[in-house]
Amino acid sequence: MDSSYDIQPDEIEILIVEDSPTQAERLRRLIQSMRYGARVAGNGRLALEAIRARKPHLVLSDIVMPEMDGYELCRAIKADAGLRDIPVILVTSLNDPKDIIRGIECGADNFIRKPYAEEYLLNRIGHMLMNQKLRRGQNMEVGIALVLGEQKHFINAERQQILDLLISTYEQAVQVNSELQARERQVIELNMRLAHHAGELETINREIALKNLELAEASRMKSAFIANMSHELRTPLNAIIGFTGALLMKLPGPLTGEQDKQLNTIRTSARHLLSLINDILDVARIEAGKVTLLVEPVQCQEMVAAVVDSLRPLAAQKGLALEVELAAQAITVDTDRRALTQILINLANNAIKFTERGAVRLSLSQRRDDGQLLTEFAVTDSGAGIREEDQAKLFQAFSQLDSTSTRHVEGAGLGLYLCQNLANLIGGTLFFRSDFGHGSTFTLTLKSRH
Repeated sequence: MDSSYDIQPDEIEILIVEDSPTQAERLRRLIQSMRYGARVAGNGRLALEAIRARKPHLVLSDIVMPEMDGYELCRAIKADAGLRDIPVILVTSLNDPKDIIRGIECGADNFIRKPYAEEYLLNRIGHMLMNQKLRRGQNMEVGIALVLGEQKHFINAERQQILDLLISTYEQAVQVNSELQARERQVIELNMRLAHHAGELETINREIALKNLELAEASRMKSAFIANMSHELRTPLNAIIGFTGALLMKLPGPLTGEQDKQLNTIRTSARHLLSLINDILDVARIEAGKVTLLVEPVQCQEMVAAVVDSLRPLAAQKGLALEVELAAQAITVDTDRRALTQILINLANNAIKFTERGAVRLSLSQRRDDGQLLTEFAVTDSGAGIREEDQAKLFQAFSQLDSTSTRHVEGAGLGLYLCQNLANLIGGTLFFRSDFGHGSTFTLTLKSRH
């Protein structure tokens, strides 16, 4: 290239026209990194004043600005004989073919598409500064009429200007196409990965389905085993309890004091073991979904009284008062009598087992909540209570807490888990509150008939 066209960066000044301070500062730093001088104007009107005050070597202008946009600024520069040789680069999104026509009509020398690569922007600036020298002495204009979008345009511009504009537009179209191809390759790679993951997922799903079949079979075998073993265990246990009772009634003959004591221990242990077997069987039936409910009207006062009567001997053995607090009006709920009775017996039995002194109270009441009549069965004890950190695991199967002085009490940890499951089955809600060191209250809430 001829040395007469060489550019000395220190001698070049570029005017940046941008209403966004952030974008303007970014462009200023970028341009100064090439040792060009840079000035900034916030809109077209201020830019025109700055150009007339000191003529720059190139104008880099955004199009959308207040007061005077980029097209108007470019038109004003090219209309002035003393300024028209200044190259004008417009920064635009190029969303519409009319953008190119408007640029040519107003005399713009080049386009930069948003968003732009900084290296490309600097190359275009260098190219325009070089072409500025080439254009000198070639002030040849051509007139072209064309129709675009049913609108007629007449373009009167230098051949070099039109060529530069079209080349810049083509270059950016190629750049966009390259970006689209790169994204297409990314999409293809992503689809291949997704297909691979889909194959892995299908394999995993087959394995899960197989495991589910194995689990279902294991569950069926477990239920069958529990049912068979429960039957096999309950038959001899009931025989032990029956024969022990006969001996304690002294039907075969008199007993010594030690024999009476030993037989009572045997009967108590057998009853405890039978209770554990019954709990395990009930849990297995609930988890297997084989519990059939018999919903019927249940008179609540009578049922609570029956529960209290059955547990009074147990409370008396520990020297505990067993109190009852019943609502004055008769309360009837539609529910499964056996399930409700079992919940209350388990709750009251737990309260007695874990209370060393004081009293256990069963209460029955009704209240309204959001127009719904609720029946509440509450069991309150004066036992050791439950630590806050232990409360979350209270309703878990086989959960036994070490936090109280009554850890020696026997049990498999199924009572509250069974109560929770039975409460869910009959559409009730079981909750509790506990004050460690002072006792607990467990409450079963059922929706009542109006």
